[in-house]
Amino acid sequence: MNVASMNNLWDYLSGLSLTARNKQWLSQKLLESAKQKKVSSKAEEALSKLDGCWACEDIDDTLEHDILNIRNHEARAVESMDD
Repeated sequence: MNVASMNNLWDYLSGLSLTARNKQWLSQKLLESAKQKKVSSKAEEALSKLDGCWACEDIDDTLEHDILNIRNHEARAVESMDD
C-alpha cells in the first residue's frame, strides 16, 4: 500500500467515532495480523532453503529404498493373543 492510500485509510479511521476500547481492539487485530505474516514469511524462508534438496531422482529412490528397508528390518512380528 502506498503512502497516499495509507493516509486515506488513516483519515477514514480518524473519521469514525471509535471508543478507546474499539481502538484497542483494532490495534490488537493489526498487531496479530502483522505477527502472523512475520512468522509465515520466516517459515516460507526456511522451507525455500530446503527446496530442491532431493531434486536428484536417484537420491529420492535411494532414500525411499533405505526407509522401507529400515521399516521392514525393525518391524516386530505380531504375536497371536489367542494362546
